[in-house]
Order: sequence, then structure tokens, then C-alpha cells
Amino acid sequence: MGLTKIAWEEYENFKEVHTPDNLYIREHDGKYYTFFELGIASVRRVFEINTTDFEAYLSGERSGNDLLFKAQNDSWPPNVTQLEADKNFWRQYPEALTVNPEAQGLFTKTELKAILPEGAKILASSD
Repeated sequence: MGLTKIAWEEYENFKEVHTPDNLYIREHDGKYYTFFELGIASVRRVFEINTTDFEAYLSGERSGNDLLFKAQNDSWPPNVTQLEADKNFWRQYPEALTVNPEAQGLFTKTELKAILPEGAKILASSD
């Protein structure tokens, strides 16, 4: 669902929803919302939560952190299997990895030194 144009003051007037993890979620007209503080100035932004995603959270199929990630990014967080598959892909194509700082962020500096060709520049790392 994603970012809305709902103001913080309006959000605060919505009905509070009690959750197992005590997440800060509100309901209005059958829709669920949460907020995040974004940017350097910590501006509060309201995000809509898909009803089916909220139900998956309540059923225990997804965690509270998964739900909040989905609200903000419009996709579920990658599972360990997906993350490993991504890392394996980049290990197979280290030449492409040399120019992709986002992909390099999947690896530690030590891993990058072992994967990248001799003399390749490490653009980013997640040490």
C-alpha cells in the first residue's frame, strides 16, 4: 500500500488497534495505518497497511517487523534463503559486483576481498 497523505494529527484520531507486539497501528474506515519517522529532520509519515498483510500478521504467519517492513517498502523482507540466493548470484558474477555498491552491501569487507577480482575497488560494505 505505502505512503499516504494523511497528517499526523489526523492519524492520531484514528481508532487504536491493540496488537500482540504492541505495534503503533490505527484503523479508520476498515483500513490500517502505521507511521515511521523519516529523514534527517525525523518527519512523521503515515503508511497504509494492506488488510490481508495485517491478517497474516495477526495469524502469526508474519512477524510485526515483517509487517512494518512491508508497509514501508511494499514488499516482504527477504528471507534468509532469498538473501543467500542473491549472494550466490553475485559470487558467480564478481565482475558485475565490482560496479554495484548496493550488491556489495550484502557482503562484509572480508567476504568482498575474497570474492572480488584482484585490485577491484570496494564501493560499500556492511561490516
